Amino acid sequence: MAAERRTRPDRVRVARRRRAPKKQTSLYKKFIILILVIGGAFLLNRFYVLWEIRGDMKNTVRQEEELSEENGKLLNEKEKLVDPDELRQRARKQFGLVKQGEIPYKQ
Repeated sequence: MAAERRTRPDRVRVARRRRAPKKQTSLYKKFIILILVIGGAFLLNRFYVLWEIRGDMKNTVRQEEELSEENGKLLNEKEKLVDPDELRQRARKQFGLVKQGEIPYKQ
């Protein structure tokens, strides 16, 4: 019976296709990909730091402009206070000071 199965002419033998072996990435390719990923992460970090520095720089420039404007106003105020008449007028307004012989009143 076993011999009959081997020699049976009605059975057609079908050639099977061999499967293509799975492509395996070499250790070298994995190493290159790892380096590229690490390099990309490093570059992204650097760009983020530069973006933060740029934002800080804009804030600093804006703050410097505001302080320069305030400084100009204070210098004008200082120049006005050098004038004795302006100083007397401010002392009268802010502190209610009066000259000798004057009678103070409130409005």
